[in-house]
Amino acid sequence: MQFDAWLDQAWDEHAAQPAAVAARIAADALPLTRTDAHVAALIRLTHHVYGDHLGRWTEGRQHIFHFGTSDPAGPMAGTAQRIFDASLALAGGLEDLRGPMAPSERIRVTAHAASALAERDTPRAASLLREAALEFDTEALPNTDPACRAIAVTGNDIAMTLSDKLTRSDAERDLMLLGARTARDYWARAGTWLEVERAEYRLAISWLKAPDLAAARRHARKCLDLVREHEAPPLEWFFGWEAMALVERALGNVVAHRQAVVQMKAAFEGLSEADRAWCRPSLVKAGG
Repeated sequence: MQFDAWLDQAWDEHAAQPAAVAARIAADALPLTRTDAHVAALIRLTHHVYGDHLGRWTEGRQHIFHFGTSDPAGPMAGTAQRIFDASLALAGGLEDLRGPMAPSERIRVTAHAASALAERDTPRAASLLREAALEFDTEALPNTDPACRAIAVTGNDIAMTLSDKLTRSDAERDLMLLGARTARDYWARAGTWLEVERAEYRLAISWLKAPDLAAARRHARKCLDLVREHEAPPLEWFFGWEAMALVERALGNVVAHRQAVVQMKAAFEGLSEADRAWCRPSLVKAGG
């Protein structure tokens, strides 16, 4: 198997089978790598699986060191090794390696550690996410700096992870909303209208789960406004109308819910067969 195909499969399966994917990372991954970029991508996956999903900090660090010192590794892998090793060390309470780092790398370490702790230590995850955002602003780094994108991605991942839970503690609710707001703020700096639109979708879903249905509807409308303004492709329309359908159903607005589902179905018809396959459950869940 080629590395890219292996990596895609690992990302597809990791959430449902993190231990199995971790075993494949340890046993199968490195011989498939051919380039510096391959190794960097493998290190990122290793951090996510061993950190965010499994909390196996020391074992993850061992693999990251092994991959980062392999023959195909180059500058990209070296940077990834440095950042993601320090992130696992920080999240696991093992050691803080951020001191000598440049601000951009230090902020990325902090953000990634926040993501790894979202379901394990909610107060500390919230503190680290705020710390990363504050340091980014204090250092006055440009929006093109990778740290800006790292904060945006972390906020989105935290919000998505916690909104997917069946129940949440008050602290998890607050962290979910903090993550969604942070993602929206930092995608406005680091991304395009597309990332901002998707951040509005994530805010709508997060407020729906909070629950604050007025806020959820407000962000669903903002999402659809951006979709409309930029004449977005059907996939963006589909999820914008999904957010609205879920909100209107929660509000008990039968007619508005039905109209949103009709719009979802219309967007669904414009999707590719591949996109239809993974979007169909969302359509069914929304009442379509």
